[in-house]
Amino acid sequence: MRTDLRVTEADWLRLQDLFKVSFRSGRCPETGAIGVLGECRTGDRHEFLLAGLCLPGPGDLKVAEHDHLVFSSSYLRRAHLLMRVEGLAGLILFHTHPGADKEVGFSLYDDQQEPLLVENLQELAPRTRLVSVVVGRSSQCGRVWSEGGVCQPLRKLVVLGEQLRYRPLDGRPMPPPPPPEAIFDRALAITGAGALGVLSGLKVAVAGASGTGSIMCELLVRAGCKDIMPVDDDVTKEVNLNRIFYTTQEDVKRKTPKVEVIRRGIESLGLGCRVEPVAGNVLDRNVLARLREADVIVGCLDRAFPRLTLCEVAYRYHRPYIDVGAEIGADKHGIVSLDARTSYTAPGRYCLQCAGVITARQLSFESLSAPERARVRALGYSDDLVIEQPAVMDLNMRAASFGMMVLRHLLQPFLLTPLPVMILENLVTFSMKAVREARALNPKCPVCQTNRRTGYGDCAPPLGLEASALRVIHGDRDG
Repeated sequence: MRTDLRVTEADWLRLQDLFKVSFRSGRCPETGAIGVLGECRTGDRHEFLLAGLCLPGPGDLKVAEHDHLVFSSSYLRRAHLLMRVEGLAGLILFHTHPGADKEVGFSLYDDQQEPLLVENLQELAPRTRLVSVVVGRSSQCGRVWSEGGVCQPLRKLVVLGEQLRYRPLDGRPMPPPPPPEAIFDRALAITGAGALGVLSGLKVAVAGASGTGSIMCELLVRAGCKDIMPVDDDVTKEVNLNRIFYTTQEDVKRKTPKVEVIRRGIESLGLGCRVEPVAGNVLDRNVLARLREADVIVGCLDRAFPRLTLCEVAYRYHRPYIDVGAEIGADKHGIVSLDARTSYTAPGRYCLQCAGVITARQLSFESLSAPERARVRALGYSDDLVIEQPAVMDLNMRAASFGMMVLRHLLQPFLLTPLPVMILENLVTFSMKAVREARALNPKCPVCQTNRRTGYGDCAPPLGLEASALRVIHGDRDG
């Protein structure tokens, strides 16, 4: 089973600042820190998520010498108590080896002491996992200890923030990137070989398989992505013929699931991309559990509640979430705006509600049962909430292409950073705007500002709804 470690960019930078003291010239002392871990298990993947970092204070490093580091018992107890109170999976120990210029590994002292520490921790909480990461000047090495003093290596470190960075945890420096396949080498002008190599190894979930979603899948496969997971619970209808790639009249007759149409079309290109269709509602708990398999999530949805739920997935599981959408504005004189929008959500950034992309009124309306929504509509109280999202491929393509460019940027930066809250283009006024302020910022937002379950992963209550609740909300799939 592959075992990885995910940390936020903010926490990784805090650790780097702490480590600087160890990598000055001369015989500098080791230093380190303790964190608490969330956990995510799915398929053949096992991930630990840094849910909180407890930087050392006075007296927390009992011994800090050039080749020797000892955490105080009170420091360890404090972190372990936090882990137990929050129901988290374990602790992580970071420490430096100042003399490791290129390759780095665990010392004999580490090998002797860590099994004893695991044994002590598990006397208090039997299921405690202990992850240990040693950091050199240009490499990192990681392992995880479980019951019986057994350890296994960690495969890679994923750092998520203004970039999406991958580092090996095998103790060796980053290897040179593989050359891109010839059919993708013209993308080197904007996305280097290393970024293309990473993209080819990512699994990308695309929530929503209609107009924008089908375009997004097309852009991903033509960028070199080899594993795509389209998610949608709808079937093909007559109105989809003009906006879902590869749809045929036969699909309409047979009511082929939209995700199956995309699978068939993408695989027919012969670009070596594996498509795993998920025919289900994105709010369904079982479907949300599948999204944990993805490295990146792209939202192509037209409802507020599912999009905010995907924001929660991004925080809880340390996943990048790219939300794309299009909007048409009009008044009595005609069209006044044609907007294509892309928003990037990740730990340390704003959710879509604080960004002003979705509103509390939309969320409230969508939470009603299908009959209740029909009643509210009849009363005329929700005219602004039931406007159909545009299904105009020209406009949807603009939004999807922005989303693809943001993903390329995360792998190899070329845009100005920090990235804006949203990128908004109005084709009517020929204006492009990087919206840098959170228009509806709520300092107490439970999703992005005060979310105490960021990085908890499976250690938090399950996300999503039971199938029975979905039936009440969606009813006859109105709107």
